[in-house]
Amino acid sequence: MQQLMEAPAEIRVKTRKFSLTKGTIKICFELEGSRGRIRSLKLKQRNAVLDTSFPFEMQTAKKGNTIVYHAQINVEQYPMETAFWDVVASVDKEGKGNYEDAILGGLSSKLKLKLILFPRWTRTGDGHMVYPFVNGARQFTIQYRKYDPKYDSYAFIAKEFLALFCYFILKPYWDHKKLWLICEKYCTMAQDNGLYFFRYCMEHAPEKDRSRIFYVIDKKCPDYQAVKEYDANVIQFMSFKYMIYLSAAQYLISTDAIRHFYIWDSPNSIYKVLYQARKNIVFLQHGVMGFKQCHRTFHKGGGNQMALFVVSSGYEQKIIHDYFGYDNEEIIITGLSRWDVLEDKSDPAHKEILLMPTWRSWLEDISEDQFQKSEYYQRYKAFLQDERLKTLLEKENITLNFYIHPKFREHIRSFQVEDRHIRLIPFGTMPLNQLLMSCHMLITDYSSVSWDVYYQEKPVIFYPFDLETYEKVQGSYMDYKKDVFGDLAWDQNQLVDLIGEYARNGFREKPEFSGRRDELLPYRDNDNSKRIYEYIANAQIPDKLKRRLKEKKF
Repeated sequence: MQQLMEAPAEIRVKTRKFSLTKGTIKICFELEGSRGRIRSLKLKQRNAVLDTSFPFEMQTAKKGNTIVYHAQINVEQYPMETAFWDVVASVDKEGKGNYEDAILGGLSSKLKLKLILFPRWTRTGDGHMVYPFVNGARQFTIQYRKYDPKYDSYAFIAKEFLALFCYFILKPYWDHKKLWLICEKYCTMAQDNGLYFFRYCMEHAPEKDRSRIFYVIDKKCPDYQAVKEYDANVIQFMSFKYMIYLSAAQYLISTDAIRHFYIWDSPNSIYKVLYQARKNIVFLQHGVMGFKQCHRTFHKGGGNQMALFVVSSGYEQKIIHDYFGYDNEEIIITGLSRWDVLEDKSDPAHKEILLMPTWRSWLEDISEDQFQKSEYYQRYKAFLQDERLKTLLEKENITLNFYIHPKFREHIRSFQVEDRHIRLIPFGTMPLNQLLMSCHMLITDYSSVSWDVYYQEKPVIFYPFDLETYEKVQGSYMDYKKDVFGDLAWDQNQLVDLIGEYARNGFREKPEFSGRRDELLPYRDNDNSKRIYEYIANAQIPDKLKRRLKEKKF
């Protein structure tokens, strides 16, 4: 099992200065002596597995009972990885020489506003950029990633201000349109619940509503073809028109968080803060909340607050109510839009198994070399090269389709295997819905696509080989050892044995798993999009900014 590191606690300080100029980060802050003493500062990569950090140079000066700290670091001197980096202090809180790590917090409201109104970044010599990442926690965090000349420029900031000017000067006109904007992940996809909900609206909503509903996508992406027939209602992502429409939109409707409606991981800007603070979002989800804890990301009290939260059942509604903090009136039980077109298209003459593991948060944004050393890679590589598996696939004439999660799509080339019965399918080359409908069985670890296969009354094998690590870092709302609706394989041999068992019985689902379907998936009538549309059309959702100001959440 991989060794995991607990996230450090936080220590709040009084900020004097936080700047980033020509690759050098400078921080000046104060801490009362009674609250502890800081021995050192480091810039630490945010990762549960990797322990990578680089030291600040630091000087101190005493001011009565307070110590003033001056620290700086030049990031160009170090081999930075694409990631978020926190400023972490080594703190002795009791004065006994017991130093512990703590994330530095206390970015002042004044400085936070300054970083938003006047965003700043620095470019490195290797084509990357570094900038302060301002979030609700007010912690000292920076982001390091590749420089994008299209969006990472002062010319683009000018475009943001111009879009805001054009919106606010004609605000009554734009707001009167009551626009609905629909998107999927990064505004680059059209193959999930957003696509099927949009199609329903284009084909069944009244004309007065159709004229105000738009799908947002980068038209250079392959998935644009899925919505091209409705081109009059498709808007180019990050076009000037889109930036005005985003400012004016009544509702944002998405399978993902509100950040997906804008440039991913863009530096802070007044435009970005305004749209995120003002817009109500309807969360279509891209899978049932069951096997992956997300309440820290989508909690009602956080930055990703949803106005309406789509769920599949009363069982899931209770999860969202208990863990996410939403009222039942904000959680709409409708079923998922993509299930309206979901049907079993498996061909008895061409037997297919879909192998689709999900991602791991502790493996995001790591190098190829580090990825290949992970248990995740080693386990799936060993399985794909298993000689018993290859013999079984050959004997039963089964094709195994390996479809990696989009967050790991760049690593698919690492799983090369020479076998005519095993296909490695790069992300985006084949619609996921097609793979789910054509398969006879699914093998996964914790992916929510298991619910789509269960919906079709097909068998699912769960392979949670790193369950102890997963539960510690990610967590599940369901008890894996009791509540899953499929067989559990804890090692490679057991997994191959189960595949053989299902291959010999014609891939029939076992009665002990099918018996819970009415409870877990009550809506199987192809009217999910209709229910969602009617909820949104009849919703009376309060203004988000006024509501959050009243609740003192913003």
